[in-house]
Amino acid sequence: MRYDLHLHTCLSPCADRDMTPATVAGLAKLAGAQLIAVTDHNSALNLPAVEKACRGYGLRLLPGLEVTTAEEVHLLCYFKTVEAALDYGRDLYAALPALPCDPAIWGEQWVMDEEDRVLAKVDKLLTAACAWPLEEAAARCRALGGEPVPAHADAESYSVFAMLGMLPAEAGFRAVELRRPELAAEYEQRGLLPAGLEVMASSDAHFLAAVGQRLGGLAPDSVLRRLL
Repeated sequence: MRYDLHLHTCLSPCADRDMTPATVAGLAKLAGAQLIAVTDHNSALNLPAVEKACRGYGLRLLPGLEVTTAEEVHLLCYFKTVEAALDYGRDLYAALPALPCDPAIWGEQWVMDEEDRVLAKVDKLLTAACAWPLEEAAARCRALGGEPVPAHADAESYSVFAMLGMLPAEAGFRAVELRRPELAAEYEQRGLLPAGLEVMASSDAHFLAAVGQRLGGLAPDSVLRRLL
């Protein structure tokens, strides 16, 4: 099953405004994806629109969001249902600092419907770090039946390698996203990754040209299969 499990929409302040739910779903389909996850920063509010758009395009949706933890580590949280993701997102929004989103800097943070009509604008800046440390954010995800996956763990910023120096074994992660998955064995040898983790790779698309440009393949024994 070909997937892109790290996509943003115009709800994420660092994404282009033309990354609307229907457009993202349609481009992912054209790129050959069968399964997608929209993982906006610290919010799941565009998932209802994405879910309807995916039905229209014959795509499967893995509901998700991307948490910025207290350590400023990005954590992908995947859920079985949109409702579970929305429940998580409500608590997460309350854990964000009251920093307003300045449209002059970031643009608007749009909540849209499946026809790309703006329904609302989110006031708090969604790229801010929440009050939850990494282990708490992961535990809250699991409590709702979800699967937490550290995002772009080998990136130079907002990653477990950059902020913590390694992927902490005590956090109990079963999968990790890497920008350079071909180096997974080397990372294990260097003690940066526990052995035996499932390695994922996706586009992390914030603009249209990047959607579906890095498709992974979901294996039959993937830890995410139980959510589908």
